[in-house]
Amino acid sequence: MSRTLRPLFVIGLPLLTIVIFFVLLIFSLQRLSSTEHDMRLEAPHNMLWVISQAQVASLRLSSAVARQAMGNSDITTLQRRYNVFLSRLKLLDQGPQRREIKAFGIVEQLDELNQQLAPLKARIATLQAHDAAAAESIGTLLDRYSALMGQAATKAMVAEWDSLGGKLEDARNQLWQIIISLIGILLAGIFLILQLLAAIRDARQRTHLLNKEKAFSELVIGSSGEGIIAMDLQRHCTVWNKASQKLFDCPADRAIGRPLVEISGFFDVEHRAKAIAHSLEGYTAMLFDQPFFVAAHEPPRYLDLRCFSLQDGEEIIGAVVLVFDVTEQRAAQREIAMHRDHLEELVEARTQELDAALERERATAELYRNFGAMISHQFRTPLAIVDSVLQRLIRRGDRLTTDEIKERSDKARDAIKRLVKLVESTLDAARLDAGHIESCSERCDLGMLVNNICIQHRNTAIDTSIEVNLPTTATAVAYCDPTHTDHIITNLLSNAIKYATAGTPVSIDIRHAGDYTECAVSNQGTLVASPDSDTLFQRYFRGDNAKGHTGIGIGLYMARALARLQGGDVRQDSGTDGTITFILSLPRTAAHADAINTPTMETT
Repeated sequence: MSRTLRPLFVIGLPLLTIVIFFVLLIFSLQRLSSTEHDMRLEAPHNMLWVISQAQVASLRLSSAVARQAMGNSDITTLQRRYNVFLSRLKLLDQGPQRREIKAFGIVEQLDELNQQLAPLKARIATLQAHDAAAAESIGTLLDRYSALMGQAATKAMVAEWDSLGGKLEDARNQLWQIIISLIGILLAGIFLILQLLAAIRDARQRTHLLNKEKAFSELVIGSSGEGIIAMDLQRHCTVWNKASQKLFDCPADRAIGRPLVEISGFFDVEHRAKAIAHSLEGYTAMLFDQPFFVAAHEPPRYLDLRCFSLQDGEEIIGAVVLVFDVTEQRAAQREIAMHRDHLEELVEARTQELDAALERERATAELYRNFGAMISHQFRTPLAIVDSVLQRLIRRGDRLTTDEIKERSDKARDAIKRLVKLVESTLDAARLDAGHIESCSERCDLGMLVNNICIQHRNTAIDTSIEVNLPTTATAVAYCDPTHTDHIITNLLSNAIKYATAGTPVSIDIRHAGDYTECAVSNQGTLVASPDSDTLFQRYFRGDNAKGHTGIGIGLYMARALARLQGGDVRQDSGTDGTITFILSLPRTAAHADAINTPTMETT
């Protein structure tokens, strides 16, 4: 029998048998009670008795009327007989008696006779002695009552016999049901007795197996390589195997029955005592790498303790402590950990190298992909303009006027200048990455340099107003390379004019900030990148607002790189009023510029 069906058979079947036993027993008791109730005769509710009493009362009243007519009775006796007769008729005309009379089919006759009760009462009240005619009329009416009661009694007796026969038949059926139920109870009892005998046999077998398992457990505990210690609630040792004897150098006969703290001072340490107390409360406690000094001149051994509670059902009766000697494992793990740490350092260093190489490769691939797409777009536009002008000159050269030829030639030259500027910007970025650009810093008047640049841009950007604000207290002096600084400011000012909102001015503020001189170029516009990120200063980055404007996205990258080459920097700052500001900071003195460690330029 499978393990799933066996518990169902061993437990479920006896329970089902007990349920059947009690159901049959209750059914039998119920049937016996029902049979006893059905067979019981209740005299107050016997219809035949009521009818016979009514008939007797009518006969006695008729007899009293006859004696009154003969002068042998008094009016009081006659009145009492009439009252008795009247009470019997009322009893017959009420509740279940009337329903029975109706069932017999004589209720109409009874109602008809009852309508004569009022005249009957008057006749009896006026009946005089020796009044034979009145006595005869009263007797005739009472005879009709007697005859009707006789018919009712006959039908009641027949109905009574029929009812009794039905009850006897029901009683016989119920008795058979009770007999069958008793047989079922008997069979259930026999089955339960058999189950009890089988349970006793299984209990003996289980006891035998339990004894064998106990002996086997004692053998396993005794031969285990780990120390196994059991204790009661008072922490007195109850089990002390051979491994514990060898480890703590204490035989079992000296350890059994003694407290652990008396067996070895190893268990008298606070945190170990707490772990044992924790296990006696029903929890599991573990301690690792616990030093155990066997002798003062010897190195300690290291033990792992695992403490578990011993439970008998829901009751805790003690605890078990498993002691593992992990001295050799600990030494091996320490050596493995040292090798692992060394390997992890090597792997981490190599991983960082590989990540850096992969990042450089990805950045380079992304750079050239963006560079190719951008160059293809930016270089194609001026070339397309030159090609278009040349084609029109070829097709219509003989029909064009001198002004038209000059206009188209100027467009071609502008496109060629734009192309040359793009090529020069690209070559400058390449030279900067290769380290071929050097800085020759000197003391410069930053205000004069800015004014010269603004004069050039005012001639080309007629629609944009350029405002310059110089410091009022001193000259705006910076220690820088004039050529590189001119390139930086020109780039920042060109971007401000290019991306400024139409009709808004561009302002340049020159100020002192500690050891630096700052040149802030501001315009009104929309920021295309987060102000705290360096996205704007990445090579070939162009935002959505750059569509329709010339450039390849290396201007801000070159500006920051050249500023850092001189010991300064370029940063971006945005105000809450929609102002976008790029700030160039340059050192004010040569000593401060030499003290600055120039950041390494990105080459991706």
